Amino acid sequence: MSLRQIPNLVTLSRLFLAVGAFVFLGKMIFKETLGPAETQAAFLGFWCYLAAVLTDTLDGFLARRFGWVTRVGRIADPVVDKVLTLGALVYLACTPAIALPGDLGPLMPPWAVVVILAREFLVTAIRGLVESAGHPFPADGYGKVKMVLQSVYVLVILGVAGGIPSFVGMDFLQTLRHPVGIQAMFWLVVGLTLASGLVYLFKATRILAGSRDE
Repeated sequence: MSLRQIPNLVTLSRLFLAVGAFVFLGKMIFKETLGPAETQAAFLGFWCYLAAVLTDTLDGFLARRFGWVTRVGRIADPVVDKVLTLGALVYLACTPAIALPGDLGPLMPPWAVVVILAREFLVTAIRGLVESAGHPFPADGYGKVKMVLQSVYVLVILGVAGGIPSFVGMDFLQTLRHPVGIQAMFWLVVGLTLASGLVYLFKATRILAGSRDE
């Protein structure tokens, strides 16, 4: 096996970890209360999801550091990222039991999942259009921050539901799940998702307009 395939194997491991997280999240969907089994599922789902998120940094580092960038990796990495984040948000939309008393609204309402999905479809279509015209169209900082924030949002919810703060001896982390903080993070996720989509749209418009003027 070529060493150039190592980042791709890391990406593949992220897909398997995402599936593992979804298996545990699936044990909580449509449940009205969190019993011991659901709490255990949230606990295990948290660690699977955290490991998957960390591999996203690892495969990118290896590819850039050693020049192991491949065509398969360029395609597979963003696809697996979308499966990881969007899949978790869909499961959260089907998991009302994670909501705590005092929450200001659903943790992940279906309309928000639709908005985030629409943004991903839009950016994928835009990237295909720009690259078909012969111009590179890599991810920018807005897109990366958006994914990090989405991942943190999922991890905070799963972590508190699974008792992670107590497990690691840091009970003060329970405050991360305060309703006001969660609501603020939710609107940051939605707002940054929309803003990053608009940034991609404007950037693509400039690139394509410039190519027509050449």
